Amino acid sequence: MVIYNGRVDPYHPDKSRYECRACGSRVDSGGVCEKCGSKSLVNIAVPRE
Repeated sequence: MVIYNGRVDPYHPDKSRYECRACGSRVDSGGVCEKCGSKSLVNIAVPRE
């Protein structure tokens, strides 16, 4: 096994962005999808490692 101790990408999003798992539309705030009414929004603006 090889352990890679490289530098971590310093990217951190300044705003949250959510994607609906039901219809695929993207919105800026969590809660309920504006397009289909589903509550299955996932935050896609996450820091990279």
